[in-house]
Amino acid sequence: MTIPTSAPAFSLDDHHGRTHTYRFPRPLVTVLCFGDMVSAFQLASWIEPLYLKFRDQIDIIGIAAFRGVPDIFRELVRTSIEKLSPKEVLIDWDGEVSRAYGLTFGQCRVVVVAPDGTVVQAVNGTATPATFRRVTDSIAGAMPESTATRSASDANLA
Repeated sequence: MTIPTSAPAFSLDDHHGRTHTYRFPRPLVTVLCFGDMVSAFQLASWIEPLYLKFRDQIDIIGIAAFRGVPDIFRELVRTSIEKLSPKEVLIDWDGEVSRAYGLTFGQCRVVVVAPDGTVVQAVNGTATPATFRRVTDSIAGAMPESTATRSASDANLA
């Protein structure tokens, strides 16, 4: 499945019930991390390493695709997410946003969106050294010039 070259805007509620709207352009590179009930564990190989590498230079958005969960179980799902995740997680109850970005059942999906809204990279599954490098290179290449320059000089300090 392919996704559009321009990132579609969307609004989803987080596990606290607060609505978040994402439209492009945005000031930072946005990394959308999609997971379903089967693939959610794969996201750990992406989210923390990406955060440690880029910190506040990118916006990482976790999205749980829980299409088909009956209303009666939704509060249980929200509570479970709250116990497992220190960060806000958006919930895609009908699966439309996840489908628009190419999530397939059983594999997490990581999508890199440049500040202008161009989708510059999308990968499926657990991070490997090769896929992690592809994603981080895409992020670095999509960063505004001032941010990319700061990253390079920060790396020289280490």
